[in-house]
Amino acid sequence: MPKNNHVRNVNGLLSHAASKSKAVSQRIDTAIRTLIGQNASVNFNAVANLAHVSKTTLYSNPDYRLRIERLRQNALTTPPHTTKSKVTDRSKDVLLAAKNKRIRELEAEVERLSEILKHYYGSEYDKC
Repeated sequence: MPKNNHVRNVNGLLSHAASKSKAVSQRIDTAIRTLIGQNASVNFNAVANLAHVSKTTLYSNPDYRLRIERLRQNALTTPPHTTKSKVTDRSKDVLLAAKNKRIRELEAEVERLSEILKHYYGSEYDKC
C-alpha cells in the first residue's frame, strides 16, 4: 500500500477555534462585570446564563472558576451597605416636610375661599 504523504491544512480550523475561545472569554468577562455593576450575586449560574455558556465551561477553566469563586466569597463576607437607608430616611423627612407645608397652604386656601363664599351667600341673602 502506498503511504499518504498529504499534509492536512488545519490552519483555518485552528484560527476559528481560537477566535471562538476569545469570544467566549470576552462574553464571560462582560457578564462578570455586568453582574458586579448591577450589585447582583456573581455565581456560576448567573455568569453562565448571562454569557450564554455552559456551567461546565466555567468549572473546567481554572481561571474562570477561581475568579467566580473569589467574587462569590467576597459577596458573602461583604456587609450590606447601610448608607442607602440613611439617605432614604433623610429623603423621607424632606418629603414629609414638603407635604406638611403643602397641607398648611391648602388649608389656608380653603379658609380664604370659605370666607369669600360666606360673603357671597350673605350678599345673595340680602338681595332677597
